[in-house]
Amino acid sequence: MGASLQMALNMQGTNDDRTRARQQQLWEMARDRSSSPFGGANPGGWTAALNDLGVGPYALVSRPDMDSSLRTAAAALRTTGRPVGLVMWSGRHAWVMSGFTSLGDPASRGDFEVTGVRVLDPLYPYGDNRWGPSPRPNTLMTPADLGTQFVARLTFRVDLGVPPGYLLVLPLPASPAA
Repeated sequence: MGASLQMALNMQGTNDDRTRARQQQLWEMARDRSSSPFGGANPGGWTAALNDLGVGPYALVSRPDMDSSLRTAAAALRTTGRPVGLVMWSGRHAWVMSGFTSLGDPASRGDFEVTGVRVLDPLYPYGDNRWGPSPRPNTLMTPADLGTQFVARLTFRVDLGVPPGYLLVLPLPASPAA
């Protein structure tokens, strides 16, 4: 999660810091904002860290199926210009969505279809024995290929405050200044 936070920050131009020390600091920040009896960082901490680092607002959201999650992610990326966090491997890993392709524009059509998703996996080039290889950075994956690793979180070892489903760390439009 520290690497995914680092990638999202670097993509937003806040501080292009690629050091291991910064990655560790970001992981600790997410961990400190996570409610986990296991002592790790979770998507709630990832969301809170992005907000506390001033690149938000972000919210942790759950969608019931892959199609609606990809449509939600694409629309948010299109609207905000900020990357989307994808909670992978049924809640065990973190990727960053940096772009997409679609039939129709999410900004002007409600009936658009996501045909590809650009992703960054911090484990590249290693991947995981159970879930498969990591894609190259900024790979354009079809929804079907993405679906081999982007699967719904159905169990609740830790209550994240969202229902079961496909989890996104979603950028929200900035609120107007008060």
